[in-house]
Amino acid sequence: MLSNLEASHLRCRYKLRKLITLVSLAYALCLSVGTVVHAKRAPIKRKNHGYRATSLSRHGLNILRQLTRPVMSSHEPMAKLVDALLRCIS
Repeated sequence: MLSNLEASHLRCRYKLRKLITLVSLAYALCLSVGTVVHAKRAPIKRKNHGYRATSLSRHGLNILRQLTRPVMSSHEPMAKLVDALLRCIS
């Protein structure tokens, strides 16, 4: 994840700290959404060898991407909550 950190060209350690903090928060959000959705609504399918097809964080990222698309999905109340959250952040 942080293997290509030099590509950001950040020299100031405070800005670098902000970047790492934002990436960590985004990862934590995706992981928590993926965990909740996996437990309650849409479990991740397992492959033939027994492992999950995607990780919990990737599952959460996919859900968040679906909810933030311009066309409302079938989870309309959840999409409105995500939209309100994004408006508060920006």
